[in-house]
Amino acid sequence: MLSSSTELREVFEFAPEWEALLRNWEGGSRPNSADFLGRVGAKAMFIKAQKLDKQRDAFVRVLRDHYYQPVLQKMLGSNQNLRRFLSQRYMSTEDQRGQSISLSVEISQKLESVLIKHLNGATEDGFKVLLPAYIQRTVHNSVIDYIRVEANWERTTLQDVYLDPEQDDPRSSVADDLSVTPENQILNGEQVGQLNVLRTHLMHMLQEPGAAHDALTVVDCMFGMGLTPSSVAGQEMTMREVCDRLNIQAETMARRIARCQVLLDKGLDLIRQRIYKQLPGIAECWQRGLNVNTASRRELSQQLGMTEGEIERLIKGRQFTTLDELVQQSIVKPNRLPELKNKGATAAFVPVEINSATARDITDILGLSKDLSQKLVSERPFKDFSELVKKGLIGQKDLDLLTRRGAVLKNKAADSKRIDLNRGSLEEITGAGIDSELAGYILKVRPFMTWSELEEAIGAECPAWNALRQRFYLGIAGS
Repeated sequence: MLSSSTELREVFEFAPEWEALLRNWEGGSRPNSADFLGRVGAKAMFIKAQKLDKQRDAFVRVLRDHYYQPVLQKMLGSNQNLRRFLSQRYMSTEDQRGQSISLSVEISQKLESVLIKHLNGATEDGFKVLLPAYIQRTVHNSVIDYIRVEANWERTTLQDVYLDPEQDDPRSSVADDLSVTPENQILNGEQVGQLNVLRTHLMHMLQEPGAAHDALTVVDCMFGMGLTPSSVAGQEMTMREVCDRLNIQAETMARRIARCQVLLDKGLDLIRQRIYKQLPGIAECWQRGLNVNTASRRELSQQLGMTEGEIERLIKGRQFTTLDELVQQSIVKPNRLPELKNKGATAAFVPVEINSATARDITDILGLSKDLSQKLVSERPFKDFSELVKKGLIGQKDLDLLTRRGAVLKNKAADSKRIDLNRGSLEEITGAGIDSELAGYILKVRPFMTWSELEEAIGAECPAWNALRQRFYLGIAGS
């Protein structure tokens, strides 16, 4: 591996003017190439690449090797989904590190191709592919794809021989962590500015003469934005509450809610039109990475431009592991696929946990009718899939279809055998096979809100990590 000095010399061959930044670098130690290029900034790197002619390809390779790859290795090394999945396969720390490096090389090559595409197309905001948030989003999606492929291979060939009976399906674990993984927090920070810009536009829309104020007020109340006297910031309302707050009149409550739904749809359409016309940057950012396995009909139509026929065939054929399957299964014609990809379409497997999913997700993703989805919701929880057949809710053929499309079921009985690590006594924890010294330390530093907190406390390489995950759960402290 090259030293940081050698890496920086390679960078300065293309951008000698950047040496001044190194001379003014705060701190005594010499920065590595990734930290230095991060300080230079995505825009500066992109503009430099644009100005280079014959040396452009060589400079992009330097960015790939000395910026993308070390950043990716760091992100993959701290990715909780990947670390959990590899540790459950009893992979040694060295092997885990090797797998992270392998993935970082693969992803860096993909990012290099995307960067070249933006450079060749002289894309105005092509610098975004160099932003840490963009790299993190790519890492997140790549890890999910990797876990899905590996878990599917094990399921079909090895019958999950590496999984203990009480261990969760890895795909389900990934789904649980989508909104709370620490590595996703950077995305939230990047989008705060966009949300503030959008909020300002919404305030102006509510003051414009002739605007559909009723529809926009419904949106304000539903999402608790606090832009009108009718709503309070941070307090979302149900449709029934909105009907009462705005005094929406009709013969029955059902019709009042229906009118509220019409106003909500109208308000969202107005906001969407404003975003597309006056805030194209936000539109492009938000529609990038639209998962065709979970997207609504409206998103498929308005963001991806799909026809009604394509949408019907897509929903009927969910879920897809790659976008190429849309062509293979005659969902869309081959010439439509590049257009969908350019608009941000992705295909990422999303497990649907029957005991906790909404009726809409069961209908839209798993393909059950609305009536049957509602019946499943009313009859749950279920201990296993066979219970669905025994109760006459679905047939075996329908059950096979559900599991193919991503249905999963967590075994609550297995969870009941586990011990709450936030409440268990020293005797209970040591009785479950945990060393007394480690158990005593856990008692001192608990409670833990997430497994990530526990991992930080005891170290990622703790030999008892797998035993803790399999024999304990984290209850809510004080509940």
